[in-house]
Amino acid sequence: MDWKKLEAATDLAVLGAFSELVRHAPMTSSGTIDSTRPAQDIQGVLHTPTPAGTINIGNGLTTTVSAAEAALVVNRADYPGIVFKAKDRIRGSELTGQPWWEVKTVNDRYSSVIILALNQA
Repeated sequence: MDWKKLEAATDLAVLGAFSELVRHAPMTSSGTIDSTRPAQDIQGVLHTPTPAGTINIGNGLTTTVSAAEAALVVNRADYPGIVFKAKDRIRGSELTGQPWWEVKTVNDRYSSVIILALNQA
């Protein structure tokens, strides 16, 4: 079996089980609203750290973050036209009192997912 197909199937299973609605608010590098990219609601897995500060993003990949950091995993195929950039804002929509997160880095090197490293804004 093609490893990319197996990876995509695994990613879809995880995203299907754990994704939630989040708001993507595009911002410019100076921190103002980017009117060239529309704000939109998307589905993704919003990882916030455990008390120990670790996040397991699957396939044996584990990272350590502080309480003011998080990660968002988005299925690339669901949003082929979306552009994520540093300084964009992300907010969970399904629970009240969700903080705004600022995109620190965008990792689009995976074949089926995009991973955003987030700092609490």
